[in-house]
Formats: sequence, structure tokens, C-alpha cells
Amino acid sequence: MGFVANYLRNLPAALTGRQPARPLFFSWYVTHRCALACGYCSDGEGRPFKELRSAELSLPEAERLLTLLRREADTLDLTGGEPLIREDLEGLLGIARRLGFRIALNTKGIGLPDRPELLRLTDVLALSVDSLDPTRLSGIIGRPPEVARQVLAALDFALAERKRLKVRLVLAAVAMPGNLDDVEQVVDLAERHGLGLHVSPQNVGTDVHPDLRGNPRWARLAQRLVEAKARGVDVLGVPEYLRGIRDMARYRCMPFLMPTLRPDGRACYPCLDFVKAEVDVLASGSWSAALAQARAQAGPVPDCGDRCQIFCHMAPSLLQQHPLSALGELRHWS
Repeated sequence: MGFVANYLRNLPAALTGRQPARPLFFSWYVTHRCALACGYCSDGEGRPFKELRSAELSLPEAERLLTLLRREADTLDLTGGEPLIREDLEGLLGIARRLGFRIALNTKGIGLPDRPELLRLTDVLALSVDSLDPTRLSGIIGRPPEVARQVLAALDFALAERKRLKVRLVLAAVAMPGNLDDVEQVVDLAERHGLGLHVSPQNVGTDVHPDLRGNPRWARLAQRLVEAKARGVDVLGVPEYLRGIRDMARYRCMPFLMPTLRPDGRACYPCLDFVKAEVDVLASGSWSAALAQARAQAGPVPDCGDRCQIFCHMAPSLLQQHPLSALGELRHWS
């Protein structure tokens, strides 16, 4: 099934208050390993991902998993941890490409200039950039400035090579109470170069950082995103999402639009940030069977209210719930 077909099939459920079950895309954490110490990195219980322990699938196992997922959706998000730590990442991307996935790769990009094949195998490169100043970025990632410069070198490389290698470049920034001016500069860069952009407010556990709630500087930054979107800037997310993160609004989460899987192929139910069950997709034989098994074990999806203002949960949910706004996002699906 494709993205648009699944979106249309989900509409009756989404518009009548039920949970849609057809995934728009899958997000696979191909590794939990990471050499950085970003202050905002955490799962729903506040643990940095690199502290989690999970086996990583071999390439043959990965091919089996991706074959099962491809029966359900045609779009794949690869993330971590830091995916570039996997020396076989080119192999994983090659498998996904052969199976017909559209691929988004989320990374800090350290080492990317030495692995240009990754760009050729990727449709969307989402570079995580939280500051353009190496000293300030150093503090955010918890590593020396020379490491921060490697992140910025990856950005320079991607800017130079994106058109030749036909990859869409998206800048992904986490807005924290202490880096709002830095994120403004990332927005400036994205606008100047015509890049994709998405900004997420920092979460602490499953709740947005308390110092962002009622913060006028955050509200101004989020409003800038709303206005940039209206001008045609390539800001990801429907307007309802951008207004939602501005106002910390309550929304109805639909986690099965973007199922998340751990490095070993276990699916998190209902989502990565509020895990009530984990089911092995390979052992289940399909994503649909894994979802049914998890529902039987853990029951219905909880109502999280105004928590978890994370792009990968909030943006797809509001996209699915606002079909007229979704028409404006068609350029991202092509």
C-alpha cells in the first residue's frame, strides 16, 4: 500500500473518532548506539536512547522485516540512536530501495562526507541541527567543539551535494528554552536555501519542557513557522500542527499512522514514548498481526491530552484529521 492510498483508507476512522490502523510510514530505530550526549535525547521515561539495550538485525533479518513492512506502507523513516554508526547502513538503505520504499534518513551526519553513497540511496535527508555555532552546538550535543564542527561539516556537504545527488534536505531542530535564538538562525538558513524544515519543542519524558509552556519567545518562534508556511516556505506539518505546537494544544494522537520499531524489529505499542507492549514483527509474520497481538495484550490507546508535542506523533495525527489541509502537503508525497 502507498502513502496516499492508506491516508484515504484511514479517513473514515479518523473522521469518526476511531483509531486508524493503516500506517502512513514506519519509523525504524536501526540502532540505539550514539557517540553524542544531546540533552534532549530521551524516550518516554527520560532515558537517553543510547542507554537502551537492543540487538540489531543483520542484513538478512532486516530484509525479512522490511519485506513485511513494505506490504503495509511505502515510506520508511530510518533513525536512531545515530544511524551512521551502523557500518552496514548503505546495505540497509539498498535493501529498502530495492523493495520500493521512499526513504527518510534522520541523522546528525557525522562522517557523512566520507559516505556519499548514503545520499544517493536516500530520498529525504533530515539533518538534526540545533545551532549553527560550533561552541553552542558543542554544549547541546555534550561533546567538544571539534565534534560539533563535524555536524556542521555534514550540513555543508549536504548543501553542496543535494542537487547533484537528488536528495531532499530537511533541517530538523529541537527547540529548547536555551537555544531559541539558535533555532531562529536554522530557520533563516532553511529559508535562504529553500530547504525543508521542521521544529519540535523539547520534551521531558512524555511532556513538553515546562519552560516552553507560556514562553513568549517560543510562541514568537512558532508563530514565525506558521507565517512562513503560509508564505510557501517548506515547513513540514499542516498548519494545525504548527499552531498546535505554538499553543501546546490538546490533540487526538493516532500512533498507528507511524508505528515505531526498535533495532531488533520489536514494535512499540501504542508508541515509543508510552510503551504498554512490545511485539516482534518478524515472529508475528506481519505488521497487522503484530498490532492485533499488542492490542490484545495492552488494550486501547490512552488519551495523552496535551502531552507529547513531538513532530513524529503530532504531525501525522493532525495531517490525517485535516484532509483539506493535507492537500497542501501533496508535494511532500510525490
